[in-house]
Amino acid sequence: MTERRSRRARKKAHKEAERKRPEYPRINLKSILYCMRIYRRAVGLRRYFFWFYRITTSIVPSITAILAGRVVNEIQRGINTQDFGGFIFFVALLLSVQFLDMILGAIYRMLAISTSQETYIYVSELIATKYIKIPLIMRESREFADKFERVRDFGLSIEYVSTSAITVVSALVGLASVIIATIFVSPAITIIIIIAAIPSSIISLRLAARNRRNWREYTKDRRIAWSIERKITNSDSALEIELNGLSHQFVQQMIKARRRSQEQDINDERAFFWPRFGANIFQDTINYAVLIVVCIEIILGRLEIGAFVSTRTLLNQLTNSISSLFSSITEISSSLVNATDFMEFMETPAQRSGDIEIHDIPTIEFRHVTFTYPHSNVPAIRDVSFTLNPGDSLAIVGENGAGKTTLIKLLIGAYVPDSGEILVNNQPLERINRDSYLAQIGALFQDYSRYDFATLGENVWFGNVEKPYSRKAIIEALEDAGLGDLVGTYKNGLNQILSKDIDSQNATNLSGGQWQRLGIARAFFRSPNILILDEPTSAVDAKSEYDIFRNIIKKQEHKSTIIISHRFSTVRRAEKIIVLDEGKIIEQGTHEELIEHNGVYKEMFELQAEGYT
Repeated sequence: MTERRSRRARKKAHKEAERKRPEYPRINLKSILYCMRIYRRAVGLRRYFFWFYRITTSIVPSITAILAGRVVNEIQRGINTQDFGGFIFFVALLLSVQFLDMILGAIYRMLAISTSQETYIYVSELIATKYIKIPLIMRESREFADKFERVRDFGLSIEYVSTSAITVVSALVGLASVIIATIFVSPAITIIIIIAAIPSSIISLRLAARNRRNWREYTKDRRIAWSIERKITNSDSALEIELNGLSHQFVQQMIKARRRSQEQDINDERAFFWPRFGANIFQDTINYAVLIVVCIEIILGRLEIGAFVSTRTLLNQLTNSISSLFSSITEISSSLVNATDFMEFMETPAQRSGDIEIHDIPTIEFRHVTFTYPHSNVPAIRDVSFTLNPGDSLAIVGENGAGKTTLIKLLIGAYVPDSGEILVNNQPLERINRDSYLAQIGALFQDYSRYDFATLGENVWFGNVEKPYSRKAIIEALEDAGLGDLVGTYKNGLNQILSKDIDSQNATNLSGGQWQRLGIARAFFRSPNILILDEPTSAVDAKSEYDIFRNIIKKQEHKSTIIISHRFSTVRRAEKIIVLDEGKIIEQGTHEELIEHNGVYKEMFELQAEGYT
């Protein structure tokens, strides 16, 4: 009952939207030219051949129709005169046109396959390159996630828009050639056929406009369906889903989301069934009536017999040209539904970067920094001040949601403070060259990355791809992270693939703790001047944790280290400790100083210590 009411409510809202929005597709010339510009960069000089081919093939049917009619007339004339010279000439001409069309078609099909792939690769690179330059705070918003999905959808349509635009031009040329050729038979027939095609064209345009609107309105449902599908087909989450009995539930939710996004298109198709059927019947009736009139004219001797062949072929071509023209316009309009989002995305300002480069261990200072997430009234970080000097080890502790990770994102420049300032070597962070600054930083976050598409060795090397791929250095980093025996375990050694989803026969799956230690090995290989560890050993046993931190302390002896952890056995090793609560520093000092202070830190420490007694 609830589902039925919900469906009725959606239908009512959709009908209300129909009264307020235009019923025909909108062609945005600026968007088309934008797509054509990207397409031109992707395919290069080949675009000229595509233009030549499309326009040539749009004219060929008209030429073929006229030549076929002349061939029939020459046959009749040859029967009466026994002179077949004209017949041979027009047959040779007809075959030459067909042969040329066949050669051009073969070349086009060969080039189209590679061009399609190259366009896809070019646009994918364009989108990915732009995405990574957009500030993180913007990428994390739900509004941006919805827009980015539309951007990716449109990215796949850029080639389609460009080729459809070529098709529109070629259809216009073809339509003009057919009309000119038909006029030689009968101007009145041309006008009648064009009028007959108008009703079905209008209906197609109106249906396309509704489909275009539906696609945009149901973006969220498509994203939900895609997210659920990705989750239920992911081997990492399969066990939990099965144990909790969620498989059937998730499948049903996925189906419901997809049905919500598709049901309006289905309803529109049903609504337009009879109007479109009637328009097609009307058009076909007119076309057959025209053929009957031509036959009568031939019988009365007013037209030659070849006129029937030419008219019949031109009739089909005229109908096809009009249909191709309107369908291409419709397809462009539908494909351009997310063009504005794509152009806005490509014009989004990149992450700011200054011109002062950093080449050593920097001093980082927070001065009264406050930061609030968009659409929130509560600051995540409030009036925070501290200094990280070269060689310092700093631990940040606090309850979940206290602002620890947000503080780190501010430190690396992913977020920009609302007030206060962050200084690097006494210079505002926005004046520091971002690439040179990030080159000094290595990090392992709580949500560590699993590069399961790569090999064991590459997973470590990704810590710093500017360094040469050194087997010795990679194995050393693995040993420091407690994974030294992993290389000898696998027959492929460092070349071992780490996901059976990639290679079901030769790959292996690591445990959560092994993946985390692999992330630590990646940080060791990077050998940064500032090492950030956000819950770096949450999936590691106590002994391994001790060994790992012993190696961290050794390698970072003269460098800076920032540790976020709930384990006080790790935290107490730091020279400085900051206690955050609701985004504000409430305590700071060494472990001993904070214990003597008898505040929140001591309470948290003693509560954890009780768990081990």
